[in-house]
Amino acid sequence: MVSGGRKLVFVWRCPDCSGVYEGEVLFFLHTDEVNWYCPCGGRLVESVEPATERRYRLVIPERLRGTLLHRQLEWREAGEAVEVTVGGPRDAHIDIFCAN
Repeated sequence: MVSGGRKLVFVWRCPDCSGVYEGEVLFFLHTDEVNWYCPCGGRLVESVEPATERRYRLVIPERLRGTLLHRQLEWREAGEAVEVTVGGPRDAHIDIFCAN
């Protein structure tokens, strides 16, 4: 989308924290098939903002280190805007955080 000579992108913003997510990242977030939810629990709302390159960090539980899922995520996201890392022993599920 172009507005006033500036390129804009559709994003989903969390009103409860500073989370901002672009389209492909939604696949990693919780949905109830009507709304998408931020890892903090807030319901995401649609918005637009100037186009910038965003970086995300996908954190998987320690017990998934070295599994086929871990290797597939690393392979799929290699060179993309998503970094796959392993969390600590308290991380019980997969989370995604905006690294910008």
